[in-house]
Amino acid sequence: MKKYLQPSPRLYVPNDGSTTPSPIGRGTLMATIRKWRTKGEGLICIVISLLVIGHCAFAQVKAYDGIWFLGFNLTRPPFDNLYVRQAVAHSLNTNYISKQIVEEDTFPASVIPYSMTGYDAQLKPYKFNPKFAKSLLKKAGYKLSDRRLKSITLLHTDGEKTIAIAQRIQKDLKQIGIKVELVQVAYRDVAKWNQHLSLQFFNLFLMGYKAESELLFTEEASASVADSFRLLDPLFRTSAEANFTGFSDPTVDKLLDQASVIGQSFSIEREEKLKKINKLLYKELPVLVLFYIEKME
Repeated sequence: MKKYLQPSPRLYVPNDGSTTPSPIGRGTLMATIRKWRTKGEGLICIVISLLVIGHCAFAQVKAYDGIWFLGFNLTRPPFDNLYVRQAVAHSLNTNYISKQIVEEDTFPASVIPYSMTGYDAQLKPYKFNPKFAKSLLKKAGYKLSDRRLKSITLLHTDGEKTIAIAQRIQKDLKQIGIKVELVQVAYRDVAKWNQHLSLQFFNLFLMGYKAESELLFTEEASASVADSFRLLDPLFRTSAEANFTGFSDPTVDKLLDQASVIGQSFSIEREEKLKKINKLLYKELPVLVLFYIEKME
């Protein structure tokens, strides 16, 4: 079973009174990886959770290869409705989240990060416009007093800045009539987190995901451009292992199938497929990307 615990390493600060994590050496990390491999566990989350920016002597930022996002549960109301998802996107002050909480200057729109194949600079972030957000809710058939908007759950882990982001989302959504209950799971409580994600005990969730984490420290992972397919396929293919939104689109599945058999040497054809997927994800909005995760080398 893979672990998708990620509030992103740089956002995780223990709330139990402990100090900032100690510097992590390559030997310690590799020993941990070997231990998890012997248990048959996936590495996508544990690797990211160990790579704490500013506390890892051998890690150097080179590019982006992951996303940290707000995910929507599309399997039940109200977020099975695109207008409601769009309303959330327009109601969140993502500039505040980026600058004041995450301390980033990048405002993502493209699901595929900058520097990865398929990135689309033409896609623009959703504008912060609560008034328009309310009109979208009305268009979806929800009044501001609608009871269905008063019991929305947001699943997140207990990183200090992760909590700050969750609280900001809670505050912003309140302005358009959506009452959010924060459901916090301890960062180290892997079983509970996996259960909540797998059984979809939530309406919204905060999660990070990196491409090719299982290839970390290999020659394949050291390539200058991480494979966008390995970022998108687990998250957005119908019933894929990390598809916790419940997103399902036959066109996206078909394009993923096509991209999977096109070698990276056919760069133009491959980029065309990945850009089409990117645009469809931007349009359908199964997730709202809040920032990109930096690649470590």
